[in-house]
Amino acid sequence: MKKLFVFILLLNLTLACSDDPASKVKKENLEKAKEQLAKMDKFPVMQFDYTEVDFGQRKEGEVLDTVFTFTNTGEAPLIISKVKSSCGCTVPEWPQKPIQPGEKGRIVVRFDTKNRKGNQVKTVTIHSNEKQLTRTLRIKAQVEGGNKTQSQTSKLSKKIKLPKINPLGEERP
Repeated sequence: MKKLFVFILLLNLTLACSDDPASKVKKENLEKAKEQLAKMDKFPVMQFDYTEVDFGQRKEGEVLDTVFTFTNTGEAPLIISKVKSSCGCTVPEWPQKPIQPGEKGRIVVRFDTKNRKGNQVKTVTIHSNEKQLTRTLRIKAQVEGGNKTQSQTSKLSKKIKLPKINPLGEERP
């Protein structure tokens, strides 16, 4: 009895699966799907003139500006949704409108060296609708220190001991 039941079940499954699913698809829907797939394969491409700037030796307190120029060499409009810097001392500006294929765009980066000493490397990350969702730009500088009064002030502030206060505002030992 069990063998007969299994045989009938397998026979039903075989007959139920014999329909060709492709025969049920309308040709007009298939053409629309092909067009959408073709559009999905077209992306913008940001082609930069350069992606890194080295400002060399600079004095602390200088504000350094640079412009990263690019061309959209892709097949679709480029939309830059966000540009984020690795530090608050680095401020990027970018185009808010779509960059059409063949058009040029600029990303302006301003780096304030105030309170930044030594070797500085800052990155700017671009978020867009490219196939590669993010791009990174980099700026570098070797910042020479400021005057002696600034460094003496910072040493003095480290030596001052402040009373420890608990969250209720009461002083504790």
